[in-house]
Amino acid sequence: MRKTRIILFLAACLLAAASLSAQGGKEAGSDQLTIRFYYPIGTAGDLANAMNALCAQYSEENPDVDVEPIYAGDYVQTMQRTLTSSKAGNPADIALLTSADVWTAVDEGIIIPLQPLIDAEGEGFLDRFFPGMLYDAKVADEFYAIPFQKSTPIFYYNKDMFREAGLDPEKAPETWEELAEYAAILTTDDRYGLEIPIDQWLPSIFILQNGGEINNVEGTETYLDSPEAIEAIEYLLGLVEKGYMPAKRLFGDSSSDFVAGKTAMMYNSTGSLAFVRDSASFDWGVGFLPAGKERIVTTGGGQFVICSGLSDEHVQAAWDFIKWMTEPAQTAKWSMASGFIAVNPAAFGLPEMVEYTDALPQAIVARDQLQYAIGEPPKTHDAREVSQAMASMFESILAGNISPEEGMKELQASCSGILAEYR
Repeated sequence: MRKTRIILFLAACLLAAASLSAQGGKEAGSDQLTIRFYYPIGTAGDLANAMNALCAQYSEENPDVDVEPIYAGDYVQTMQRTLTSSKAGNPADIALLTSADVWTAVDEGIIIPLQPLIDAEGEGFLDRFFPGMLYDAKVADEFYAIPFQKSTPIFYYNKDMFREAGLDPEKAPETWEELAEYAAILTTDDRYGLEIPIDQWLPSIFILQNGGEINNVEGTETYLDSPEAIEAIEYLLGLVEKGYMPAKRLFGDSSSDFVAGKTAMMYNSTGSLAFVRDSASFDWGVGFLPAGKERIVTTGGGQFVICSGLSDEHVQAAWDFIKWMTEPAQTAKWSMASGFIAVNPAAFGLPEMVEYTDALPQAIVARDQLQYAIGEPPKTHDAREVSQAMASMFESILAGNISPEEGMKELQASCSGILAEYR
């Protein structure tokens, strides 16, 4: 049994009692069906209230169904709780999981394939989603999820600093070459020219933009020691060695540094748009991620899944709720409340979204960049364990602890070992 499964199983044991206390189904003496929905967000505050309001609206419009939204913590904790309730024989009806955890949920047998439900909707049902957001809904090219809480990384820059440095404030760097040039110009004694948070997400984009691959469609092989992958990490290391960016920052660190004027440019999630809007005291802009050999961006965030072991009645109620949540009005409400990108293109034509994007035009840049979007890597079995191995090695290379070539070969060997049982 792989380490990831052991960790999730231990967490499941610790949480089992709590899960068993919440029983779904129909209330005694009532025809109302209750469906439980586990969801993650970064905080249990205003966004939890926004999610509760959406679920309450659905229940009001559909009085035969009561949706019980259950804030389950972050993405890892939500996966743990989803596994717990399923293994205890008391599954939730719906959960919102990352791409990595969708793969794990399939391997654990705790969610159902959604293709039969999609097919029953008739041709064109998936047209309600941006195509680039559908990659993360698949496991080995089969649909097990539906996109909802989605983000991509975008490029943020300080227009005032651009003006002071003689750069065009309306033009973000378009290529890796321009990115390095701008970073050199904008780096000073008291600020970095650029910050790129280090986990597996952003360095993977550099590999993909350089013509490399992360893994195969079946999720059984990685290609992290390819010349393209090594060259991409060498590029990032060069930015660090020249002093243009720090070796390690996290997403929250970089957002805080950006609004404090400690960095002139940064890669960060679309989820940081609202924070930057509310916190920056300077003129700022966003652009597409600078291109390497190709222009590629990956998506991130959560997808709806339906748990296994449910009655047909519960499955249909869960599916109806997912369809309702991905209609234009609901995706617009969630986008405006959370900063995630509305997954339904039609949402952007609603009057309230037009007003929102007029006030925050940077959100349109995030939407338009989706034409270059693919799914969040890695898309493999044991994806969370592979992700952790990738993030740890990228950090070690940028810290100067190991060369890119040696490090990426070591990483590839590690990932091959993780995935050996699936080949």
